[in-house]
Amino acid sequence: MSASLLRRGACLRANTTRFISSRRSADSDRALLYSSSYAKTRSQAFISDVGIAQRGYSSALPLDTIKESIKSSLLEEASKKDSSFWDENQKTNGINGQMPTVDIEKRLSDVVDVDTPINKPDPLDEWYLDAVSLKAHHMHDSLNGFEEGKIFPRIPEGVAPLDSHINDPFHLSRPDVHDISATIGKDLVGTDHPVLNSAARYFFNSEDGKGKGKQVRPVMVMLISRAMMHIDNELETSSPRLTHILKSQRRLAEITEMIHTASLFHDDVIDDADTRRGLPAAHKAFGNKMAILAGDYLLARASICLARLRNVDVTECMSTVIEHLVRGEVLQIKDSRTGVADMEGYLRKNFYKTASLMANSCKSAALLGGNVSPEVVDAAYLYGKHIGVAFQLIDDALDFEGNAASLGKPALADLNAGLSTAPVLFAAESHGPELIPAMARKFKESGDIELALRCIHDADGVNRTKKLAAIHAEKAMVSIVTALEPSPYRDSLVHLACRVVDRSR
Repeated sequence: MSASLLRRGACLRANTTRFISSRRSADSDRALLYSSSYAKTRSQAFISDVGIAQRGYSSALPLDTIKESIKSSLLEEASKKDSSFWDENQKTNGINGQMPTVDIEKRLSDVVDVDTPINKPDPLDEWYLDAVSLKAHHMHDSLNGFEEGKIFPRIPEGVAPLDSHINDPFHLSRPDVHDISATIGKDLVGTDHPVLNSAARYFFNSEDGKGKGKQVRPVMVMLISRAMMHIDNELETSSPRLTHILKSQRRLAEITEMIHTASLFHDDVIDDADTRRGLPAAHKAFGNKMAILAGDYLLARASICLARLRNVDVTECMSTVIEHLVRGEVLQIKDSRTGVADMEGYLRKNFYKTASLMANSCKSAALLGGNVSPEVVDAAYLYGKHIGVAFQLIDDALDFEGNAASLGKPALADLNAGLSTAPVLFAAESHGPELIPAMARKFKESGDIELALRCIHDADGVNRTKKLAAIHAEKAMVSIVTALEPSPYRDSLVHLACRVVDRSR
């Protein structure tokens, strides 16, 4: 049997499950962490596509060789931007075989096909990279200031200046989010198993506050929720309807933090991280298996809480986030195998791993708000999306500027882990011949990290990363100012975008 046929036949039946369950490499760890059953279902659909279901294969080759062929075939297919691997269903309907979509404003009663998605997919086709090209980078007209590494995005007209008592995002949101970690740890993630209980609550019950993190996601959810109160004339202060809406949105903020924390548990096992949020990483405290189970348990609890919101639009929206976490990991696996990524692919991966949760959480807050227009729902999504992209870009830049005390993890952690983040990719545009080989070998040879740092400095890679973050922050500001009525809560969302960009941790 030919090697080509074996590679196709290797996608067959139980081999996919055995590969995913294998713990012999970091790549297979990633697949295990993010739901082997999900991957199995999609791989079976892929098998059907290539038309080799029910066909046997020779057992003459070693099992490891077959596993590697399975891995290569699945990753190659799943990492394609337009891959059918991630289709909601393999059976298409509608005109010319295209799967139909339903506008978000259509009521659920109009949707009769259970295979039809409610929420329209984001094409992810605009990243504003032209604004930070080598030629454009030296023109700072698009920003109010860009001096000595400090960035000052333009604040839209009509937004009041930052006032710590009136429109400061963390001050305004404190009554809603100050005890979110305590609520999650006390009321939402309890289990009879003492070790699992301690692991699941690890970042929620820290007495010194270290484990809480920045809580940007719950803050965003609650600020958008409060800002929307000013555009619904039917809502009355202290009315039972308003109380119910805010309770649902507060629960959404808790769900968002649970999903985020679960992803941290899994990511730290994958990356073998030593610290997180100033504490030992969960797997260092409880072991790999318990950290993985704690992450899975948090996702399960989040799913139960999500179902109890009794809003199908929101359930689909937030469930998409978990699929996107899987997509992001698949893309990262592919990058880790080659060592080289393109900037657009890198930003798409970051959307799946970071920005999707922020975007869909903000969108869900709007959906729970009751009488809001589709334009407001879309604006909430765009705000969260652009904030998420900016957030990860600043994280990339801080890895080259911060220290362990400010970051909660060692500086240059990404480079030392062999990861090519935005500053490296910007540097590769002008220093490709010397930098790309080091990227491909994941900076493992002596002098590779020093070479990368020199190339990044010469290409101004860190500042270009910050500038791209500032541009996305501006896009977030415009989306929210355009859609929402003036209020301290709306203005606080603008100032939150500035905080995300201008931070040291």
